[in-house]
Amino acid sequence: MLTDTHAHLYYPDILDSLPEILQRAEEAGIGRVIVPAVNLETSLKILDLSKEYEQIYCALGLHPCDVSKSNPNEINEIEKLLSHKKVVAVGETGLDYYWDTSNIEQQKDLFRKQIRIASKLKLPVIVHTRDSTDDAITLMKEEYEQYPVRAHFHCFSGTLAQLSECLSIPDSHISFCGNITYKKSLLDEVISAAPIDRLLSETDSPFLPPMPYRGKKNEPSFMIKTLEKISNVKGIPETELMNVVSKNAEKFFALQ
Repeated sequence: MLTDTHAHLYYPDILDSLPEILQRAEEAGIGRVIVPAVNLETSLKILDLSKEYEQIYCALGLHPCDVSKSNPNEINEIEKLLSHKKVVAVGETGLDYYWDTSNIEQQKDLFRKQIRIASKLKLPVIVHTRDSTDDAITLMKEEYEQYPVRAHFHCFSGTLAQLSECLSIPDSHISFCGNITYKKSLLDEVISAAPIDRLLSETDSPFLPPMPYRGKKNEPSFMIKTLEKISNVKGIPETELMNVVSKNAEKFFALQ
């Protein structure tokens, strides 16, 4: 059973067709979907969805792009929700230097808080690194000494050197999105170097749909096309890759 470890399924236009989306995912062999929050509001919404749909699991946290828009106490309220049985990670957290660089120190402070919460609760943390990979890795390493935590560097698009640095953090995993299927992705060398025992699978729905779905809203069932690309680049059978990433997700997120 495959797991889409990162799909934002709470947008209104997605909710209108969520049963059909989850049915298509199941037909594609994807039996679990981890939905990451970006703030308190989406954390509560995702928890409700997880109660309604067996396939949905939760990652609760505060996204770096929501730092300036959120009340500082939100993370305390989110922490209270992390004991729910369908919660399998803290996140999405991390750093984002693409949309806003005026609040970098605030982003780092909130990232550290969420790492420490995850470490205390023995939950993995889902790490966003848009234009910020080096700083995110440095901060993770600084925190790991006192607050060890399993890190999922999602939607990885870094260099070979950054891949090596990510994987130097014990128990860290990475995942690729549909953008690796685009002609200009230039990530084949990185994909080839990524060890399959440290790989997870994701879509980042509704963003970054793989070819041939580019231009449409991404959804979990499209993840198969991304896995096909990884399989082709690495020269291993799709069934072998899918079996490994499935087991990786089950172990990393302690899925039942």
